Amino acid sequence: MTGAEWNDDLMRAGVFPAVQARSRVMRDRLIAEGLVIARKIPFDDISIIDICTAANCSIGAFYARFPDKLTLFKGIMVAAAAESAPLLEGVVRDNAFPDILSRLTQAQVERFREQEIFFRSAFKVSLDASEAWEPFRRNSHALAGAFIARALAEYSSDAAGVDEARIRFGFQIMYGVLNNAVMNRPGPYLLESEDFAPMLEQAMRAVMALPSKGE
Repeated sequence: MTGAEWNDDLMRAGVFPAVQARSRVMRDRLIAEGLVIARKIPFDDISIIDICTAANCSIGAFYARFPDKLTLFKGIMVAAAAESAPLLEGVVRDNAFPDILSRLTQAQVERFREQEIFFRSAFKVSLDASEAWEPFRRNSHALAGAFIARALAEYSSDAAGVDEARIRFGFQIMYGVLNNAVMNRPGPYLLESEDFAPMLEQAMRAVMALPSKGE
């Protein structure tokens, strides 16, 4: 997790600038260890001492890089988004077009199942700090864009049948359903339900209304 975008996202999250390489290494270690912990323990129950112990650093080293635990968690959200983006875009890029939505919804459902504790904490944090969700929002737009590019290539002879707005709305539905399943568990299909991913795929396909070729 390096590069200008990574550092810019952390600065927007409120993380103190890290000029020296050693400082950046420690900053990134605290974020990485924090992400591991946040996938097991709710944000409210995480202590700075636990994170510092995992990162093998002092409390002073923590506060030299983060003003508080909330800012660290925003940095953790940046890291989680940076980790997931290439994996999900790889699903869109590397599979035959007719298989993409099936593989993507399955991958997303598994991801939310495995990281339910983290996502629940992330949603709660973003209610009071909406900017913390921006890296995930950017990911969703990029993922939809990657799918649109594949669709336009697949239906090159019938590009008029590819409605980009409907495709993006399909992705909006996917994330909305996943987020609601984590936060509210409304049913009748839950994340752990065997039919959850197939039903989500069907909903996306119905909204996208892609031409029949290749489907």
